Amino acid sequence: MRITFTPGQVAMLIERAERQLEQIVTDSVRQGGPGRNIARSAHHALHETVVTLIRLYREQVEGGAPVATRIARAYAKGTDAQSGCPTIACVRTIQSLVREERAAHAAAPASPGAPGRLSSAPL
Repeated sequence: MRITFTPGQVAMLIERAERQLEQIVTDSVRQGGPGRNIARSAHHALHETVVTLIRLYREQVEGGAPVATRIARAYAKGTDAQSGCPTIACVRTIQSLVREERAAHAAAPASPGAPGRLSSAPL
């Protein structure tokens, strides 16, 4: 059974995912020094966060499927060829995609009462 969230709940979940991504990058830099890869201890959290973002945009945000696809592609392409680990640059790309989408929704006129419209709730 599919769960439908209110626009406010969707906005809160996306904000939480953004904070989680930032925490993953911070922890990876702290643990690995100036390396370019995400720390192994954060791989599971990163994967879960990216999957959550993809599902939120695909299932809960009206017109969010293209953003979900861009996030999925960035995640799939963002691995280090030598180690197979996701890179910090990959996470930064995903963060910028989410920020761009939030800005686009903030600039779009809100249609009150439209289910799943992210723009009706402040991000």
